[in-house]
Formats: sequence, structure tokens, C-alpha cells
Amino acid sequence: MQSCTGKTCMKPDEALEALQACHGRIEQQLQALEKLAQRLAAGVPDRAAGSDAQAVLRYFETAGAQHQRDEDEDLFPLLRARAAALGRIEVAAGIDELEREHATLDAQWRRLRQALTAVATLCEDVCIDAGEAERFAWLYRRHMDREAQLVLPFAREALGPEERAELGARMAARRAAK
Repeated sequence: MQSCTGKTCMKPDEALEALQACHGRIEQQLQALEKLAQRLAAGVPDRAAGSDAQAVLRYFETAGAQHQRDEDEDLFPLLRARAAALGRIEVAAGIDELEREHATLDAQWRRLRQALTAVATLCEDVCIDAGEAERFAWLYRRHMDREAQLVLPFAREALGPEERAELGARMAARRAAK
């Protein structure tokens, strides 16, 4: 059975794989952000800075934001309910912490978004605080690692095919709406 909305189809088992694969794409964007901040901090004229900043912005404002919504609106509530039913308080507590981390990452992203927008739109030597970019990347990597160690294994263990299919349908619908 596939979950299809518009042109986007996802097999039931693909929802969790799609979430995991997104972590790899996020890592690529974190590396791009760190390299951009380092290049700008070095003060060397950089013709690619504007387009590089735009690419990072575009990713985190679209696919990155959808990934977080997949977790906050669909995956985490589903897993929290399943963890409660199974008496897995460590999973429920871990999910609570991951949601708090999303809020922290959002606040950090708002600051970085301002600097990236300036670089992307002004195409000038606007500086991005390299320390702030590194902190954002470190927090995001730690967050993804915690998800990979706790959330995704529990989801694979606790969610049946119907729940995975529903999760996939919601994720597909979110992407088709954009």
C-alpha cells in the first residue's frame, strides 16, 4: 500500500526512512553554513556568498521546516502516545526534550536567517557570526543524533504498518501543499 497525495507517493516504510534521509541533507546544509561563515569571517571577497546563503536559507525555510513539522505535528505526538501506552517513560521524556530543542533551534535560526538574508540580498561582505553558525550546527547535530538513537528506533519498534502509512500520508500531503 502506498500513501499518495498529488504527485507525491510514499510507501508505508518510507516515512521513517525519509525522516532519517533528511538528517543527511540537513548535515550538508550545516556544513555549507559553517563554510560560508568561515569564508566571510576571513574577509576574502566571495562572489558565491550570496548564492550559498540563498541555498541555505531556501533549504531551512522549506524542506528543513517541513521536517520539523513532520516531527512536531505528526511523529512526536504519535510516539508520545505509544510510549505512554507501553510504559516507556524514557521515550516520552526524550521526545519532550527534543521538542524543547526545536524551540532553541528555532531561536538560533531566526538570528542566522537575518544574517543569511543580508548576505543573499545585499551580495556584500556582510558577516555571519561564525561562532553562532557553529553553535547552531553543533546543537542541530546533537539533536539529530538523539533522534537517531531514540526516536527512530522506537518508531520502527512501536509503529505498525497502518500507523506508518498514515504518517507517510501526512508527510506527503505536507509536501504536496507546498
